[in-house]
Amino acid sequence: MSGHLKVPLFRRLPEIYRLRDGEQFPGGQLQGYLAPVEALFSAIHENIEQLFDDLFIETCSDWVIPYLADLVGTTHLSGDPHTIRADVADTIALRRRKGTLAGIERLVTNLTEWASHCVELRERLGWTQHLNHQRPDDGGAPPYRTASRLTVPRGGTVPIRDPAMLRLLDTPFDRFARTVDVRPADDGQVHVNLPNLAIFLWRLEAYRLGVTKPLYKGFGAIAAPDPGEASFAVRFDLDPLDRPIRLFNTWQTDVRRDPPTLTEVDRVPGPILDARLTTGAPAGNPDAYVSVDTYTPPASLLSDFDASDAGLQFFIPNPPFPPSRTWTFRGDNLCGWESGLRRPLLDSEIVIDPDIGRVLIGVPTDAERIALRDALRVGYSYGTMRRVGSHPISRPAAPATLFNEAVDLRMVTGMAGGLSLQAALANIHNSPQPIVIEIADSLVHALDLSTLGGVVAEGGELTLRLNRSLVIRAAANQRPVVRLAVPLRFRPTNVLVAPGGDQQALDAINRNLLVRLEGIFLTRDPVFPAGEPLIARAAVARLEIQDTTLDPGGHRLRDPLATPAGSTMVGRAPLWPALQLARDFGFADPAERRAFPPVPDVLLQYAIAGALRLDDAYALVLEDSIIDAGLGPDGAPQNTEADLAIAALTGPMANYAPATRVCGVTIFGRTRVEELRGTGAIFTQRVRVHQNQVGCLSFCWFSGDGDRLPPNQACVRRPDARLVFTREWFNDPAYGQLAAATDRRVREVGPGDDEMGAFGFLKEAHKRRNLSIRFREFMPVGVRPVVVTVT
Repeated sequence: MSGHLKVPLFRRLPEIYRLRDGEQFPGGQLQGYLAPVEALFSAIHENIEQLFDDLFIETCSDWVIPYLADLVGTTHLSGDPHTIRADVADTIALRRRKGTLAGIERLVTNLTEWASHCVELRERLGWTQHLNHQRPDDGGAPPYRTASRLTVPRGGTVPIRDPAMLRLLDTPFDRFARTVDVRPADDGQVHVNLPNLAIFLWRLEAYRLGVTKPLYKGFGAIAAPDPGEASFAVRFDLDPLDRPIRLFNTWQTDVRRDPPTLTEVDRVPGPILDARLTTGAPAGNPDAYVSVDTYTPPASLLSDFDASDAGLQFFIPNPPFPPSRTWTFRGDNLCGWESGLRRPLLDSEIVIDPDIGRVLIGVPTDAERIALRDALRVGYSYGTMRRVGSHPISRPAAPATLFNEAVDLRMVTGMAGGLSLQAALANIHNSPQPIVIEIADSLVHALDLSTLGGVVAEGGELTLRLNRSLVIRAAANQRPVVRLAVPLRFRPTNVLVAPGGDQQALDAINRNLLVRLEGIFLTRDPVFPAGEPLIARAAVARLEIQDTTLDPGGHRLRDPLATPAGSTMVGRAPLWPALQLARDFGFADPAERRAFPPVPDVLLQYAIAGALRLDDAYALVLEDSIIDAGLGPDGAPQNTEADLAIAALTGPMANYAPATRVCGVTIFGRTRVEELRGTGAIFTQRVRVHQNQVGCLSFCWFSGDGDRLPPNQACVRRPDARLVFTREWFNDPAYGQLAAATDRRVREVGPGDDEMGAFGFLKEAHKRRNLSIRFREFMPVGVRPVVVTVT
């Protein structure tokens, strides 16, 4: 779609008229006369341009899509305009491929943007073949027999000699024989039967971090290694914050390829299977998951690294590792890597544990170990629901102006010779322009206000002073980690002016004072004060948290916890608060508090955050976000402050957080607010609204445990409506995703006839309904689609 096109009529006039117009007194009369005509003419010109664009499905306006659908004779669907556009654009191509597996996969991807794989389940039935009609892969003498002892023929038994093949058991690419299953195929499970066509869906997005620095975890020296074995085992955790992370592969199938091909086993955006990573295994295929490239340190640009499409990529320094070095791979369990491996570590072997994101590299010399310690870089993929929180997604360019003022753009990178975040924020308290800081990598950036120039201590707390607005954002396709040594605090440089100064002008500046965090993963340094929030002061007109993660903690620990009885249980990290904003805005001087003009707005949009503690001097807006205090729908509340996801900072058990508006939010914990209005929220625990005669809630889920609610409509409650999440712990794949066991009203009858909660904007219910409509049109007679979600 074309943007607004300016048609400069005055500049199109002959130069003699423009000169004469400038000679008049006052000058520019003709130019001023043409200005309103130019605006009208530009609107007409833009409309004509759009009429031409509307002739094509790729460029037409959203409202034109149904009319183009009528021209090709396809039924109307609803939902995400992008998927509907793709469906109409491929109508003819899909009709030509009607009844083929590749056509069904392309149809599914058009309507959902999910990876898919289709399997005719009759091919998985165990059967006894007729001796006069032997299949080439199931028997007979060569050349009719193509199966080996390590492959799986149709109707064959499971080969137990190859772990890589065994790892495919009960996956979409399981080829092992089954007995017939005649149960109704309507529960989302695989039922092997003659008419069933299984359509497997990968709903999670595999996000790829291009270049990161892994966390070095020491090494193990191997005494007297045998020939071919490594002398040093160099250990790394891929996550720089020392957390377990489930590695995913990237989606490497082109569904629009002509002629179309089926999705292959090692090219789907799902969890990496460790046995598939082993070099030399008959069914292993490490090249589809891992790649190794060299670079020359110190690299100062991301372009110095040659990124691939593999889910996991190693960037090895050269020297001492030449590009000709041959590396082998192994998938293994590295939970107890200090005690050694089941098989010895070989020289130039990389052992990967994709379940927890650990890597062990074998090298023969200490010089190579040191080179890896200092210069190894990796790129890896992880799986999660789309958009909510900080992820490497495409973003528009940094704004050139804010509030009609040109911005001071500062580019930050942790690469060699780059500007650090600490330096970019130094002495910004007197800046005459709004400041936009863009971080152009996915590395870890330390920020310590105690060593930052221009920071003042007010009331014993370090505060960042702002003379103009401040934006800290991630560049496109990057996810930088900002690690704080102390909480962030913001205030205006000046609230009071000297006698005789222009107080009104200063108030106008402060009323537009904006702090925006965009695409940042904000977390704590090990020296961060215990119990403190990430943001402890926001004496600004507006605080915006967009596409950002305010690390809530509560993630899964790598090592299990020991219980008094001697058993172990899955450990969970402590939970941390995100915001604590006081009623006095943190001003130590009462005169400044009285003179501070705005009522600060706090906006969280597409964000993940820990508990929020705000007094009633603010206004809170939550959109398409997750607020996590660690208490799911089946959790047992202790009725303490630790259970509160949204509450007041001062006396949280007795007072209330400010008036709050919600739109598509999932809140793990109890909520106490002054007023509440909005739609599409999931409150996993008790909600208490002080002014419950004001506002309205619609299409929400409540716990039904002593809620005090404002007027509400189309809402559901437990136990009448069941609520189940696939995962409730932060950093797990599918964190916050509604499980299939959730009540249909929660998954399909929320705002806009879609699901409630933080991911309602993805319109997954519409996607499922559109699939069922198209399956009725495209399925061959007698074939029954069975939709199975993998992630």
